[in-house]
Amino acid sequence: MFGKNSRTIAIARAALLGLLGLGGIASAQTFDVSRIEVNKELAARLPEKIRQAGVLVGGSDNDYAPWEYLAGADGQTPEGIDIDIGNAIAAKLGVKYESRTAQFTTILPALGTNYDIGMSAFSITEERKKVVNFVSYAETGNEWLIKAGNPTGFDPTDICGRQIAVQSGSRHEERLMIVNKECVDGGHKEITVLPFKTQTEAVTRVAVGGADATVTGSATALYAAFKSNKALETVRPVGEALDVRGLNGIAITKSDTELTELIADTLTTLIKDGTYKAILDSWGMGAVGVPEAKINPASEH
Repeated sequence: MFGKNSRTIAIARAALLGLLGLGGIASAQTFDVSRIEVNKELAARLPEKIRQAGVLVGGSDNDYAPWEYLAGADGQTPEGIDIDIGNAIAAKLGVKYESRTAQFTTILPALGTNYDIGMSAFSITEERKKVVNFVSYAETGNEWLIKAGNPTGFDPTDICGRQIAVQSGSRHEERLMIVNKECVDGGHKEITVLPFKTQTEAVTRVAVGGADATVTGSATALYAAFKSNKALETVRPVGEALDVRGLNGIAITKSDTELTELIADTLTTLIKDGTYKAILDSWGMGAVGVPEAKINPASEH
């Protein structure tokens, strides 16, 4: 999209991934689940298919740090909060967890076939609850991510006419389009929306000066700013459409009530025994924790 600047962008993206610890050369950051004891009562409730395979399969886009991303020596090892929680749930049930990388928008439709659960920082929305079940496991808000020092003079109170990078299919894109309609209806300049398959690409576009800002979950934005060596900073959104908080959920196919209840009960057990808090604290994200796992709760997202 940048023509002659494509090589520059590629180099900048690689540099940014390195700053964020996502360049495939960073040391692994994985929570140790080896001491988690199997809960025999919960394990006995596993669907036969999962029990026989010995694997709980989760779908993640694995490009949304700190929730899930590819790292390790080979640059292809899934890591992140979602991976650690998936590993902990599987360990409590006496099986292994496998995170399969997929484009974000393809995960929910493939639940029950390609994946047992969806672990990709999904915002729980009323629309999504019509087609899948959710088990809540975190509470987050939105945040703008801009270049440090705000060289473009980005003003969160007036984003009409701005170039905004966003992940395709995300709730952030939906809400950004609401604001865009308000701009047009009010006779202001239309927002230039730059959609990308992954949030990392959206962040990279901001970092190289190809967009004024990107809007994403607060945990992701704060983590990216923290790891960017002061190249990026965050700004709190303004207005009902973007300044919202809500729950993130583990997704399960709508028809599988038993697995939904099992995931909820297993996560509740991990919350009660302190494992869940330890995982979040290991990422510096204790503030996004929830006191209990709920099935299809109401959410502000």
